[in-house]
Amino acid sequence: MYQQTKLHSQRLQSSILALIFIHCAGLSSLYADFEYLDFTDLTGLTMVGSSSQVVNRVRLTSSAFSQVGALYTTERIPYSEGFDTTFTYQINPTTGGADGMTFLIQSESPTALYSNGGPLGYSGMTNSVAIEIDCYSNGVWNDPPGHHLAIHGVLGAPNSADELIGGLAIDTTIGNVAGVRTMRIYYDSVSMQVFIDDLTTPRMTLDINLIDYIGTDEAWIGFTGSTGGVTQINDLLSWTFTDVGSDLLTRGDLNLDGSVNLPDAIFGLSSLFVPGSPAPACQDSADINDDGSFNLPDAIFLLSALFVPNSTPIPEPSNCGTDNTDDGLDCAETSCP
Repeated sequence: MYQQTKLHSQRLQSSILALIFIHCAGLSSLYADFEYLDFTDLTGLTMVGSSSQVVNRVRLTSSAFSQVGALYTTERIPYSEGFDTTFTYQINPTTGGADGMTFLIQSESPTALYSNGGPLGYSGMTNSVAIEIDCYSNGVWNDPPGHHLAIHGVLGAPNSADELIGGLAIDTTIGNVAGVRTMRIYYDSVSMQVFIDDLTTPRMTLDINLIDYIGTDEAWIGFTGSTGGVTQINDLLSWTFTDVGSDLLTRGDLNLDGSVNLPDAIFGLSSLFVPGSPAPACQDSADINDDGSFNLPDAIFLLSALFVPNSTPIPEPSNCGTDNTDDGLDCAETSCP
């Protein structure tokens, strides 16, 4: 048995070395999770309308009249099982400007953008849900007096910035939404929570099934900003997005067949080093050594745990448990019920 195990290890070592030599630098897996600490690099993002890159930020609108711009993920992102997203924005001036910004989820098109001013670039857009950061009270849209936050969506019809048509939730007690602010939006497939500056106590909570409004389980996600007869600068400074996904997983089950064995190591090595190979659908399962990333050391860790006596065992969770490590990795799919 020892000789057989030794032979397995020698063959696997040879395979690993061969795969390392064909490794392509920069090869990465496509997941919903992403992080822009700033916007020096806009890879994976698309600017629309008046949006522009200004050094390390995205400027949705400059200090000019009748501007409307958007920033979206270039690809559609899975969102329906849940997500946790945080972004920092800057609106200047802090008082007296117009009109505002939105965080937007939409499945209409990768460049969807509507009217400037009070419509905030999204009013009239099909299959969309917008979180308004509204700096101006537009009577024609039934806005409340002063700054406010609001969630807008219309079932089976184009969205509307009119509070009486599209308004699903509103916070009129915020006082001021301009300046440099950090907003967090958390969705767990049942309800949505909106936070600003205090990222633990929500300003708004709304029970909502987003797929009823969006129509598909993947969407372009991003922001819009607009000005009308009054100007303001709407800037994005940073943005992170985590797909909440499935909670239960088995660490090491890369091919999602319900077990952890040699085929999982082969799957991981192929995903890392063989162009065109599928990526693991569960990032947490692929992070064998639980260091917050998926790379070659994970495959080596798994092979050692499987075939080298007295090696460090694979960290929890096992047998469809919950990963308690806060590492930003999630699962689009698992083999767990």
